[in-house]
Formats: sequence, structure tokens, C-alpha cells
Amino acid sequence: MLTVAVREIQHRELARMLASGDAQIVDVLPSHEYNAAHIKGAVQIPLGHILRDAPNSLDRTRPVVVYCRDSL
Repeated sequence: MLTVAVREIQHRELARMLASGDAQIVDVLPSHEYNAAHIKGAVQIPLGHILRDAPNSLDRTRPVVVYCRDSL
């Protein structure tokens, strides 16, 4: 069984997570928008594919931060 806890984080916490490598960063924008600009180190899984692709693309033992352009 997969347990999911959703919460909002602030830029400072994201910066800490990026610096330490604690989390996986996922950009849910379509490819053309991801290619135009994204957070360094983010993987792209379009929102419409997240349920299909995330289980095989992400490490279930590490936190996942999901973002889109509106949340930057």
C-alpha cells in the first residue's frame, strides 16, 4: 500500500532539499514547456501521465516534490 502525504513547501525548504539531494523534483508540465525552463535536476512527468509513469520512474523511499510553472 502506498501512503501519500501532501503538503505545500516554501522556496527555502525546496532549496535545502535540492542542495542536500533529499528529494526528487518532478515537473508536471508538457515537454515543450519543460524544455523551455525547469528547475535543474527536475525530471519531467506530464501531469496527464503521472499515475502511469511515477511508480516506475521515482524512488518510493525518497520524498517527491511536484511543481509546475504556476508554483514557481
